[in-house]
Amino acid sequence: VPLADDDDLNTTAPSPQPDVWKMPEPVFRQTSGKLPTGYERTYSVDPIPATESATANEPTAADISNPGDSINPVEPKPKNPTLKFILVLLGLAAMIAFLIVFLTIVYFFFWRS
Repeated sequence: VPLADDDDLNTTAPSPQPDVWKMPEPVFRQTSGKLPTGYERTYSVDPIPATESATANEPTAADISNPGDSINPVEPKPKNPTLKFILVLLGLAAMIAFLIVFLTIVYFFFWRS
């Protein structure tokens, strides 16, 4: 069986070379700066009066009490340094425990004969 030449195996057509890109010429348009007629509609500013039944269930501003008036601010308790000290001790104990476990693993896998 004779082997095929490289030219016989290539079945895709060669892609054409791209043309050099050239920036199109700018287009300058002039306008009068005015909006077309009827573009901006004018609306009446007269408010629509609310019906009596719609406002009957609404409380007035005088009826609503200010919630800030009845609540007395709570004085913060002085911070207790004991909790902070305990958390620091627990953090140090956790770091020491991690170091012991890590060194034990290193000893058993690498330094032990």
